[in-house]
Amino acid sequence: MDTKKLHYIIAFISFPVIILHFVFGHYTTEEFVSGILFYFLATVIYMLLVYLFNKGELGKKIVLFALILIGLVNIIMILVETSH
Repeated sequence: MDTKKLHYIIAFISFPVIILHFVFGHYTTEEFVSGILFYFLATVIYMLLVYLFNKGELGKKIVLFALILIGLVNIIMILVETSH
């Protein structure tokens, strides 16, 4: 099995598991909707990055830029949160 298929399998297995987690967990409607929406968007971005990475050299550069951008956003969010 190649790596691309493994990443798609991980996404297709984890998505229903997370949905079930939110359905059977004790969450308010707002938490339920925001959790499902966040995980849906995260899964779409993940699968898009896997697709682009396997498309060619340009795709690998786009994925590298996206991962750096995500990392910088996380660092900035941590710094803003700890400054309060």
